[in-house]
Parts: sequence; C-alpha cells; structure tokens
Amino acid sequence: MRGAIAIDGGRDGTGDVQVSGSKNAGLPLMAATLLAAGPSKLHGLPPLSDIKKMGSILQYLGADVSRVGGNLKINTTNATSLFIPLQLTRILRASILFLGPLVARFGYACLSFPGGCSVGKLTDGHIEARASRLQGATIYMEIPSVTRTMNLIMAACLARGVTHIHNAAREPEVGDLINLLVLMGVDIYGTGTDHLVIHGRSAPLSPCQYEAMEDRIEAGTFLILGAICGNPLTVHPCHPEQHAMLIKKLRAVGARVDIADNSITVQKARKPLAVDILIGPYPAFPTDLQPQFIVLLCLAQGTSHVIESIFESRFSQCFGLQAMGADIRICEETAIISGVEKLSGALMSGSDLRASASLVLAAVASRGRSIVGGVRYIDRGYHDLERKLAKIGVIIERLPN
Repeated sequence: MRGAIAIDGGRDGTGDVQVSGSKNAGLPLMAATLLAAGPSKLHGLPPLSDIKKMGSILQYLGADVSRVGGNLKINTTNATSLFIPLQLTRILRASILFLGPLVARFGYACLSFPGGCSVGKLTDGHIEARASRLQGATIYMEIPSVTRTMNLIMAACLARGVTHIHNAAREPEVGDLINLLVLMGVDIYGTGTDHLVIHGRSAPLSPCQYEAMEDRIEAGTFLILGAICGNPLTVHPCHPEQHAMLIKKLRAVGARVDIADNSITVQKARKPLAVDILIGPYPAFPTDLQPQFIVLLCLAQGTSHVIESIFESRFSQCFGLQAMGADIRICEETAIISGVEKLSGALMSGSDLRASASLVLAAVASRGRSIVGGVRYIDRGYHDLERKLAKIGVIIERLPN
C-alpha cells in the first residue's frame, strides 16, 4: 500500500514522549496575526501540513511568512487581499478562521466555502461579509462551537463597544487564543468560562511574540497508548488539568496514572475493564480522542458504550478495527464495543486524522504486522510520529510512495 505505515505490534512501549506544539491552537493564532499590522512571531508550531496550508493562505492575502526552526514569523504589514479562493479554502476547513480578523481589520471578507460551512451571506459559493466597523453585541450560542467562538472573539477585538459571548466554548485552545489577543492589547474577561467579555479597541492591535500551547490531542493519544501498552509511558509537556476526564476514564479502565506538574505517566491496564463514555464539549470527553479510546475498549473485559454527541459519522475507524478482530456494533450515535482477548495485524486505512491515529494505536497493540494507510491524514496533526513511536520501542517504518 502506497503512502502507508508498517508496524510490527504486540510490544510494550517504554520511555517518554515529547509532545509538539498544538495544531488546533496554532491555526487560530496564525489567523489572529491579521488583526495587527506588522511582524508577529509564533513559537513552537510544528511543520504540519495544516500549518503550512494556513501559511499559504496568509501569503495569498499578502502577508510574509517565514519559518526558522519551530518558529513562524508572520508580517501582515502588506496584507491587502480580502478574498480567499476555492483552491485554498477547500484544502483546509480552518480557513474559515480568517473571516473574523479580515472583517474586523479591513471591513470586508470574501471566502469560498471551506468544507461546506454555511456562515454569513452566501454569494455564488462564497461567504461574504461587510461592515464599515463592527459593533459590539450580546451573543447567545446554541452550541459551544470552538471555531465559532474563536471567530467571534477575533471579530470583537476591533468592534465598537463591548461584546458578550454566552455559551462560549471552553476548550484550552480558546484560552490560548485569548492569551495571544491580550498580549496584542485587547481586554478580554472570562477565560475558561462559558461567558466571555471582549472590550473592542479603537486603536490598532500590536504585533507580538507568543508560544503556542502543547498539542492536547497528541498528548491524549499517547496517554491512551500508555494505557494499552505503556510499561510505563511518560508524556510531557502535559497539563493534567486539561485531561481530567481522560484521566478519570483511564483509571476506570484500570490503568495506573501518575501525575506530575508538567507530565503524566501511564502504566498499562493488565486486565482492562469496560467503561461507558459520553462525548461532549470541554470539559467532557473530547471527540478528537474518541477513536483512540475505542481501541483501548476493544481489549477491555465486558461491553462498553461510546455515545458521540459532537460529530456524525465519527466511527469510521471501526471498520479497520473490525478487520483486526474487534467486536463493534454501531447503532446511530452509539458504538457498542464487546472486548476481545487480542487484536491481529491487518491491512487497513483511515479516512480522517483521528481515525488514522487510532488505527496506528491498534496496530501497536495487535499481534503481528499491520499496514496502516491514510498517512496524509496523520501528517496533518502528528509531527514526527514515527520517530516518537520508535523511541519508545515500537517497530515502525513508513513505506515508500
């Protein structure tokens, strides 16, 4: 299989994993640099394909983007284009994050549909927004969407007056964006709560330097791997308070979890137990870790139920797991997993980022050799994955295209 990873599974993983900077935080941070004219520097963003695509859109808008090691320098002084064409938006759903900053700073934005989103005025397949200057408002969100919350925050930064966002998303990545905007000169209150208050500025924002948070989902993926085969496995940097629900479920399964200030160590569950999980907005169990956790439940004693309340069709990884011998039934938004004694190596392919990551975990846990396709998805969100796995004892190689 071309564009795939081969893994010889069935071995414990021992040692430590260094988590990279967050893609999910980095993309909105990059969009937010448009709010201030001048050079900003973002530290710790890995050269993932999604980060590169976001940089390409900034360059199309007229910004100068350069990388030195793990740092991105983004100079938005000459950013003048206010239109993002289809060939750029269709490759990155996060391109919608440019809507708020463009309208706030320039009074106009026009974006081709990114992945089928329907936001704002629709004109011939575009999202078009125009305002001489945005006005602060009180907004009640029906669901605490992360992307919508981020876009509203950025739009409110240069609006006239005060904006209140109720039922805002509380994810740490939202807090990371707020921290950057505060450094740029915006007064924002309520970080970490579902009620945000943004005082719009009439003066321009200031460019700044900022270090992105660690990748919370990458950290969680390795914590789950630790519960599957860690002997032991230490993940850092890793803020335990951001993983409270995951830690609770790992312990319920039977894994030993030891917490330090900036790291978490997991010892595998020798006889994992079935648990039920309800996926929901933060601080509930995250949807981006649901596919990976199901791998652990495939090996648990008893029957587990995982209810996915965020995304439809988020159980695509289950087909690959069934090929490895997993006993999984899907009933609408619920996956019913009856634990089996072992998984066996298989040929399989993921259809999205987290599904592909879960199949890699399953391959590590299985007996025999597995070939996992969908590497292009993994490259979107996991930097240097093969090296990190090899360091803890996994026998892994990327097959040539």
